[in-house]
Amino acid sequence: MKYTLNTYGWSSEFVGKSLTKLQTEQIENLKKSRGVENLWEIRFDIDDEMDFDMWDGDLLHVNKILNNETASFELVDENREVVLNFGIEDIKFVDEDIDSYDVFPSENVDVLFSIDESKGGMFSYEIESDVVPTIEDFNYSQTTIDTPEGYWDIIDNIFFKGGKLEVYDYLDSVGKSCDVFIFVDEPIQ
Repeated sequence: MKYTLNTYGWSSEFVGKSLTKLQTEQIENLKKSRGVENLWEIRFDIDDEMDFDMWDGDLLHVNKILNNETASFELVDENREVVLNFGIEDIKFVDEDIDSYDVFPSENVDVLFSIDESKGGMFSYEIESDVVPTIEDFNYSQTTIDTPEGYWDIIDNIFFKGGKLEVYDYLDSVGKSCDVFIFVDEPIQ
């Protein structure tokens, strides 16, 4: 039988884009000309007026569940009946050796880093099983997004009977917050 595992809670889309020193200067000038204090206030202007796609995430582009104890799961069968509900605290953590996602500038490359947090529905996964799955069939791995601004704990993967689940659909959510940073190795002149 086919099942759908729906996830709820908070998620974040993290994008890390490399910048040249000239692009960093152009963004800072745009910020000054608009008279704003925060980069998130001009994030769409940056995308519209700069000669690059800030969403391509050449350094990082991931959309993950935040590991802040809000994640919950609902397992639905083919008849759209809910057969199982559980929270992240109910399933086991798999201690995999997962590297963090590191987003740091270097001497020649600055970083434009954006975070879009959402809450509500997150992802759906499809599962096939001859028997109704139980909480013990699920586990997860975790890691962090590390930046000069701090770090975010994320759930990297969800597993069913040891197999990594792949997102097949995105659920409805609402924007919770957004932020944009430029990380530089040296202060802008």
